[in-house]
Amino acid sequence: MNRKLRRALTKTSVAIIIAILVIAIGGAIGYYITTLNSKLTINYYDDLAPSEAKVFDCVIIPEFEEMYPNISVHLTVECASDMVSTIESLVKGNDVGPTVIAEDNMVIGELLCAGDLMNLTPYESIISPPTMISSMANLMKYEETVYHGIYFIPFRGNIPLVWYNKTVFEKLNLPLPQNWSQLMYEAKVIYQKTGVEPIMFQGHGGASTATELYQWMVQAGGNPFVFNDSGDIEAFTYLDELSAYFAPNYIHGYWGSYKGLVSNEYYILDYQWPYIYSTMKSEGINVSGIGFYPGPTGPVNNDHLVGGDVLAIPKGATHIHSLLLFIKFLLSYNVQRDIIMMLGEPAVNSQAYNNLPSNVSSLFKAEENAFQTAFFREPVPWISEWNDIADSAFVKIVEDHAPASQIPSILSSANQEMYTYLLTNYNSTVAQEYEQGYFAPLYG
Repeated sequence: MNRKLRRALTKTSVAIIIAILVIAIGGAIGYYITTLNSKLTINYYDDLAPSEAKVFDCVIIPEFEEMYPNISVHLTVECASDMVSTIESLVKGNDVGPTVIAEDNMVIGELLCAGDLMNLTPYESIISPPTMISSMANLMKYEETVYHGIYFIPFRGNIPLVWYNKTVFEKLNLPLPQNWSQLMYEAKVIYQKTGVEPIMFQGHGGASTATELYQWMVQAGGNPFVFNDSGDIEAFTYLDELSAYFAPNYIHGYWGSYKGLVSNEYYILDYQWPYIYSTMKSEGINVSGIGFYPGPTGPVNNDHLVGGDVLAIPKGATHIHSLLLFIKFLLSYNVQRDIIMMLGEPAVNSQAYNNLPSNVSSLFKAEENAFQTAFFREPVPWISEWNDIADSAFVKIVEDHAPASQIPSILSSANQEMYTYLLTNYNSTVAQEYEQGYFAPLYG
């Protein structure tokens, strides 16, 4: 081939390549512009109180929409159980669309078991902040080990604290109880000195009672799900004895009980979520005389149960990139800071705890400390049944004061009831795994 022909072919080849690149780049830009000009609406489901929903609608969501003008977010507030039904229906109907959910960390197990959640493992490095609290980050590692993928990401962590009337403790010159023995002793002293049975317990039944029982059983070294190991028996025996100092109204105590702490109805508010602090202030209650700390250490450990919500994407969702942007935003410093300052709830991004105002720093310092020895309840789909059986055992042992000698048999009956339920409603494999202690607290 002569030199002129090669030169001509080279010029032609270059021209063709340039033309192809122009077309390709032009097409890409055109596609990008089209994408930018397309308005996308993300459907966001969350279980929020009216005041919390207002913060999302008026502050958090507008911040995201300002960052991404072509993406809007529609908030749908649903209770945890209703959200399960909604998402299951959307998945079965192949109608998920661009959807993100924030679900209770226990209830999420129902969607996980049903196979309704998307595996987020490929996107972990994109959405999970490097400053995620270590126990929360380790939960995702646990998911990968047990479920072979990350299907939910911590969003709003929550650890209940023990609250107390500082005035009474100072007047009686009592230190904060650091273990169960001291708690029993000081409860007796307060009762003898004031005539007030000083402890409020969440005894009305439902998820609040079962949640509190779970932590007590773990701190005694038990596996609460099996009901009847030695740690579980020790916890129920102790609570039966401690109930001599429960405020009479404890059978109506639940997550929203707190007002009696400043009206001298009781002086020790057993494990309650930190949101009550901002709630009390908003109601005009003088909180200067209220103290809080992670609580006394049990016979085996001082581990703390984590509540709160996790983020997930339902299987079959569309516009995944935009959904990941939204999740990343929700876990960012600014939003996590808003969760502390506006919602009065703990964040899972440790950076949000830096340089907090003095009026809230001590509260969330206590939360941050409690997170260091945190555990989750495994998100089993049968948690509601376990709650009911735990409530029943609590009534028989603590409220009705069955003889101490009967506590082991009552808890063994609870174990058998749970086993039978799993055998009937699941299968023998799940029932046997339950009996062998396969389902247990999750540690980071």
